[in-house]
Amino acid sequence: MSAPASQPTEAQGAGSAAVSLELIQEKFELGIWYALFNWSVLTVAVQNQWGGPDSEDKRDWLAGAISEVFQNQPETDALDLEVVLLQALEDEFGVRLEDETEVAVAREIMNIRKETAEGNFSTVDALQARWLERKGKAIQTGPIQVVERNQEGEWDSVDGESDEDDDVEMSDAPALVAPKEKPAPEMDEEGFTKVVGKRRK
Repeated sequence: MSAPASQPTEAQGAGSAAVSLELIQEKFELGIWYALFNWSVLTVAVQNQWGGPDSEDKRDWLAGAISEVFQNQPETDALDLEVVLLQALEDEFGVRLEDETEVAVAREIMNIRKETAEGNFSTVDALQARWLERKGKAIQTGPIQVVERNQEGEWDSVDGESDEDDDVEMSDAPALVAPKEKPAPEMDEEGFTKVVGKRRK
């Protein structure tokens, strides 16, 4: 993220036409990053390293990729952005969503884009203040509904709801696929346990 070419003066308040384009772009990119950082589903994916050991870097990459989308295609709207978010989660983290939270994230980014273009940085500054207040820690996540791809390329539905408090550490998150229950042993007429061989697939 490039630093603004010139520092804003006192006269360059929010909404002022004198705000530099570099500052507007910097604030917009910050806003994208904060919007992604506050996205609970992406936070879970990063904390659980569903995208591998560089999951956190992938979140930063996604923020930069979204910024480039707007630079290359200024007509991009919220629906286009939703597609980008969903595609990135699927390609980079092996996750498909069922909770439609990408809609709210896309709208927030579009709102940040509109505000920053007008020299209004209130939303970005508020998001930054919240982030600093948490000392850079990701938001705590409540119940989420996702679908994650397994190794065979099939899709297993996962219900992330839990009776635990929302502030539980993500390392304590339930397993994505519940283990299958072992069948009860079969008994023959004489009371002996039958030995059942595994079926070949």
